Amino acid sequence: MRLGVRISRHDMEVKAAKVKEFLDSGDKVKIDFIMRGREKAHPEFAKEKLKEFLDIITVPFKIDQEPQRQMNGFSMIIGKA
Repeated sequence: MRLGVRISRHDMEVKAAKVKEFLDSGDKVKIDFIMRGREKAHPEFAKEKLKEFLDIITVPFKIDQEPQRQMNGFSMIIGKA
């Protein structure tokens, strides 16, 4: 699932519903949080949005891979708890 720093609340809810479908079917989900240009200078905003996105997901999940800084953002993997 790819997300950006400027994603709106409604778009996050739509993507969280899709993540819920994947988790319900037993799949793992890789979440890529993409930062562009000057957004890369402020990774704390991306971490806040990532935390907000994880709070929106209604299905219990476990973090298989903690958020790691990539060249263009953050990446993490979650699975069903």
